[in-house]
Amino acid sequence: MDYEFLKKRAKEFLEEALELKEKGKYNLSAFNLEQACQLWLKYLLAKKVGEFPKTHYFLTLVKEFSKVYENKEILDFYWKNELFFDDLEDAYFTSRYFPKVFTENLVDQLIQGAKKFFKLTEKITKEKFL
Repeated sequence: MDYEFLKKRAKEFLEEALELKEKGKYNLSAFNLEQACQLWLKYLLAKKVGEFPKTHYFLTLVKEFSKVYENKEILDFYWKNELFFDDLEDAYFTSRYFPKVFTENLVDQLIQGAKKFFKLTEKITKEKFL
């Protein structure tokens, strides 16, 4: 199966996250940013092994990524940036079902964290995203 659609959707979600942030729609921006990171990870896993875990939890995805790419650096990044990943997971669940409000400052931090995350995965996989 061709998983390029996951990479394409990840980029679309990132573009949408940035546009929504500029419009002041911070909850939706955070949600789209989470989707961009999640789909990018799933794309990289599927490209390497032909499938990806059916989960929305970053720790599960990052552990699988670390195993598949035989790289501990991504796990170190996860633990050093655990709050970033927790906020992304919050965006996935709370932006739709709960009254949590994401602020411009938090979304800016999520965007910076995502850029670091994308750069690290690019370095590990030699696959270009940004």
